[in-house]
Order: sequence, then structure tokens, then C-alpha cells
Amino acid sequence: MKILLEDTIPFGTDYLNSVGQVETYAWQSLVPEMLCDVDILALRSTTKVTPELLTNANKLKFVTTATAGTNHLDKIHLDKVGIVHSSAAGCNAVAVAEYVLSVLLHAQKAQKLDLYNATVGIVGAGNVGSALSRILTAIDVKHCLYDPPLQQALASTGKTQHNGQSFVDLAQIATCDVVSLHVPFIKGGDYPTYQMIDQTFLEALTPDQLLINACRGEVIDEEALLNLLQQEQAPTVVLDVFDNEPAINTALFDHVWFVTPHIAGHSVEGKVRGTQMIYEQICEVVGTAPDKELSDFLDKTSPINGDLASPEASRLSVEDLTAVFHKVYDVAIDDEITRNAFSTTSKNNEKTNSDVANTFSALRKQYRVRRECSAYELQLPKNTSKQIQNTFTKLGFSVSLV
Repeated sequence: MKILLEDTIPFGTDYLNSVGQVETYAWQSLVPEMLCDVDILALRSTTKVTPELLTNANKLKFVTTATAGTNHLDKIHLDKVGIVHSSAAGCNAVAVAEYVLSVLLHAQKAQKLDLYNATVGIVGAGNVGSALSRILTAIDVKHCLYDPPLQQALASTGKTQHNGQSFVDLAQIATCDVVSLHVPFIKGGDYPTYQMIDQTFLEALTPDQLLINACRGEVIDEEALLNLLQQEQAPTVVLDVFDNEPAINTALFDHVWFVTPHIAGHSVEGKVRGTQMIYEQICEVVGTAPDKELSDFLDKTSPINGDLASPEASRLSVEDLTAVFHKVYDVAIDDEITRNAFSTTSKNNEKTNSDVANTFSALRKQYRVRRECSAYELQLPKNTSKQIQNTFTKLGFSVSLV
């Protein structure tokens, strides 16, 4: 069984060399001739699978992407020609949810939000939305969900809630203190998400609200958003994704609070989890039992010292949560890296679409090492309350008392 593997997939060869004959191709170099006599193709989102790419795919039976998103796969054509396809859906869910948590903690610190008295409206209750819901439940933050297809599916079984949370309509989401977007990009069909956050929705937001987009840029009407942000009394906006990536509209940078280059899900765990998932899929296709696990490839990290101001409290304070969590992930670091990179790109000359696209792509490809809470042992004072210990455990930390 010949497996063609994109070389940006972490530990891809280590995972798959016992499953079949593995060959790799360099990032963004795949051409139709390379697919001759290939049985399985494994890739990431920078490789677009089109009818043109598949013209020489005489033996291809399975295509899988080690990413949660699948917009780079022409699934209609793959179905038409009988090539089974899959993805690593949910591999980056925890990382994206932790990205949102970092933003929320910064909003509290900047007095843009009273987190424990706020309501977060989650748009999309799939893998990422559910992961965010679990985090918000762990830290006791009120939230609600908007996901019509999931709501309809659950209603058919007699359920009205998802993981204990209620569904609301989009108009109610627009009244929440925070609106966090976590839907796939779908154009057409019964539940399209293309520009679902339109001019009407945007104009209903107030300066006291926070809008976070860490799913797909096409979900927001970007022209309407830019027009809104150029006006007085605009909401606070955080963007990790953009329309027309990688040749994005950098005019937004001057008007958004935090800006990052589509890296919300780019944790080490998220990427390796994606490899684990496609490895298991390929094992099933080949007919062999998987014998490798995520823990085989992830190094242990140094412990984090959780010096809490109020360890004996019955509820974790936002200040203590911020002090610990921003040691794991701080979105402000990525915002600074992003702005500096684009500032350097435009220095002494006019930015071209090519400059912007190259900078955006390079930031993603060369993204720093980032770990999730589950990678860390958190050392807390001996007098830390059981409630606070449990909160950190629910966030993914391994907790010890020192």
C-alpha cells in the first residue's frame, strides 16, 4: 500500500512507516504526476485537492487531511469518482477553546468584561464549540449555544439541550456580552454559514460587546465589519481568521483588538492529535490494528508554579486563573508577533497582495511551539481548596500540591 504524505504533518512518517510504503512530498509542491500509483494521500490544509490534481490518481482510494477543516477538499468530486475522504475533525478543538479563554481573560484585565457576570454566546456547538462550553462550565461562566442543525437533530431524539446548555436563536446571541464563532464555512444548503454574521447582525452590536472569530473568515461580512469598526462606538473585535486567506485585508488590523494569522488551533497537541486521527483512519483502510498513541510522541513539559493569591477560596478568582493560564497561552504574544511581521513587510514600501500572502503563510508555517493545559503539571499550594483544584483539573491540568 503506497501512502503519499505531506511533510508538514508532525511525526507522519513515524506513525505510518509500519502501515505501508510511505513517500513524502514537500509543502505546496504536490502535482498530478506524483499521485500515479498512490493508494492513500494524507495532507494538510495548504494542499488543495481538485479534479485537476487527481488527473493521474489511477489507484487512489482514500484521501485524508490532518486538519479539522475540509474546505481544501473538493468533496463533491471525490464522491463522484469514488474516493473515500476523511479529516481530523476536532483535533484542534481544545486549542481553539483555550485561545478564546485567553482572549476572555485579557478582556477582564482590560475591564472590557466582567467575566463571572457575563454571558458568552457560542455560535456553533460542534467540536470546538463544545470544547469551549466545557471550559466555560469548568470556570462557571454563563453561556448559551446557537446551532440550528444540531438543535434539530437533538430535538428529533427529544433533547432540548447539549451538554446541559440551552439553545437560543441568533437574535439572542447578538445580545450576549461575548459572541464567539465556531462554525464551518458552508455556502449553500439548508444551513449556510457564509456571511451569517452580516451587516444587520454587526450593527446590532454595542461598544460593550466582544466579537471573536476563530473559525472561518467567510462567516463574517468583512466589508460590513470594516465599515462598522471605522465608526465610533464599535464593538471590540478579535480576529484569527479572514476572508481570502492568505491575501487578507490588513486594513482590519488598525481596528481590531487582537489579530492572529489563523493559528488559534495550532497547538502541538492539536497537530499531533490530527496525525493520530489520520493514522487510525489509515490503519482501518489498510486493515491493521493501530499500535501508536499520542503519548508516544509528546514530550513532557516543565511544571508550572501556581502561586495563587487566594488558594483557600471556594471559587477560583479571575486574577488567579489569568496568572496561571497565561503561562500556558497568551494571545497577546501572537498578536504582537503578527503585527510586527506585517509592519516589517510594509516598511519603506507599499504592501502588495503577494507580500501579505507570503507573510500570512509564513507566520502559520513557522508558528511557535505552543502546548495545551494537558501538557502541564500545575503545582499548587498545599492549602488550595478542593474546588479550585477541581477547576484546574477540568481545564486539563495535572494538579499536585507542594
